[in-house]
Amino acid sequence: MAVVTVARQLGSGGDRIAEQVAEALGYDHVDRRLVEEISGITDTPADEVEKYDEKGEGRVRHFLKRLLVPEMSPGGFPLSSAAYFPEFGLEFPYVMERSGSESPATYLDRGTYQLLITTLLQDYGDTGKAVVVGRASQVILAKNPSAFHVKIIAPFGLRCERIKQAQGVSEEQAKELVEQHDRWRQLYLRNYYNADWDDLLLYHLTINTGRVDPEDAVDMIVHYVKRKD
Repeated sequence: MAVVTVARQLGSGGDRIAEQVAEALGYDHVDRRLVEEISGITDTPADEVEKYDEKGEGRVRHFLKRLLVPEMSPGGFPLSSAAYFPEFGLEFPYVMERSGSESPATYLDRGTYQLLITTLLQDYGDTGKAVVVGRASQVILAKNPSAFHVKIIAPFGLRCERIKQAQGVSEEQAKELVEQHDRWRQLYLRNYYNADWDDLLLYHLTINTGRVDPEDAVDMIVHYVKRKD
């Protein structure tokens, strides 16, 4: 029972390819559901969970954050507002206060998020029959013998054009979005997993949708997984 991980560049078509692979194999499509699962486990609004989702920080900001504000265990006492150092432009752990004194505050920090993501992905890796999109799954499941790691890429200009058309934004806005997501994914793996998102050895297969039709990409992945099973 294989598990497929799909790393993808924004505008490469990787999200849709992952969805179609899951449909063709009859596998679970694991993408947004990770955010929803963490939201349910921690009783945290999904939009708060998304602030951590596949987003990395620059090395200076990452260092300052770890130096100035060590992460607390879930349920820990929240830091005072004076400890958040807004002058550094840093985003620190969230504490959501409930209405009413009987319900405790819900706490989610970066460490808790990473622990939950790792645990959930390892569970999917153990049970198999899942197509996991992003979330450093190619690193977390790197030693899983049943995992098949795929990366979907495309030329920068083509990705920008696809985003421009899909989201109805200007050429400059599309370029900024693509560059921002590239930075996020690089920093996410570097900061939290000490890995290089562009390391070709992390993947069994890299597909360039600037040269390979997305439908053919789906067929390639499905064929390999069925053969492996």
